[in-house]
Amino acid sequence: MAPRVTWIPTGGTIEAVGRDRLDLVSYGESGRRITPAEILAGLPELAGVAEVRAVPWADPGRAQLPPSHAWTLADLTALARLVRRAASESEGVVVTCGTNGLEETAYFLDRVLDGDSVPVVVTGAMRPASALGRDGPANLLSAVRVAAHPGARGCGVLVALDDAILPARDATKATTYHRGAFRSPAFGPLGFTDADGAVVLRRRPAPSSPRARFDLDALPDAPPRVDVIASYLGADGALVEAAVTAGARGIVHAGLGAGHPTPGEWAALKRAADAGVLVCQAARAGSGRVVAHGPIRSGGFVASGDLSPWKARVLLSLALARGDDAAAAQAAFDDA
Repeated sequence: MAPRVTWIPTGGTIEAVGRDRLDLVSYGESGRRITPAEILAGLPELAGVAEVRAVPWADPGRAQLPPSHAWTLADLTALARLVRRAASESEGVVVTCGTNGLEETAYFLDRVLDGDSVPVVVTGAMRPASALGRDGPANLLSAVRVAAHPGARGCGVLVALDDAILPARDATKATTYHRGAFRSPAFGPLGFTDADGAVVLRRRPAPSSPRARFDLDALPDAPPRVDVIASYLGADGALVEAAVTAGARGIVHAGLGAGHPTPGEWAALKRAADAGVLVCQAARAGSGRVVAHGPIRSGGFVASGDLSPWKARVLLSLALARGDDAAAAQAAFDDA
């Protein structure tokens, strides 16, 4: 009997239709889309892998879902609850979404879903359904193969694009338009979906402790506001002060080098921390760890480790929603 895989389509490039087959940039402006049913009808090969059931993510308060770059953490909370329901009825779950928000979506799901439950795989497309050389169908087929594979159980949320299988924690969009846009810069892929249809997993992600996992049922509908501020030479503290004024309960600072604020930013971040804002020091570099060096410790900040600023924002918001102080949040980052 074929495994049951639930597919949750949420829009994105995989459903988009451009002006012609060479429209690889402005296709979102056409307003034209193909439906999940049309995608399934055009991909009969799925039947040889799994029994795929499409359950679109619908929001009764909206005529249609916004694109992934317009999602909020509240949207991700709602999506996670749908994924959890689907996982209780399936041997695997696939989520397709726009690649603009894919890395944060996958990481959020990874932090709030049961890591030992059925495989959850996130995928999308870099080229629209109308394009010459479209990649959406192949990515969807690969994702279903991974979701149906027994070896993917217990790996947490995975990302499958361009034949690569990546852990949600490390997957990042490293380029703007190329089909191989998603990579794990520091550690590489966990494996691949190969030419003969095999799912080849050569390693498994390191397990995270309970301190780095979060109770989905305990999350508020609107998680705490956390802003990301990127540093640059000559930056003062104006953006930090603006975030505090806007009501940020947390700030992720993407610092220079190995995670360093300018003098003006340091003073503003310290004032924010003294006022009760939880500050996480990250780096604007593409990879590498931020360690708890002297200024981080003396400021009462949290060090992001090797999480990107964008994923650090997700984790910091979840920690704040749980009521973590700086020490508890640091423990979550250390184990994430």
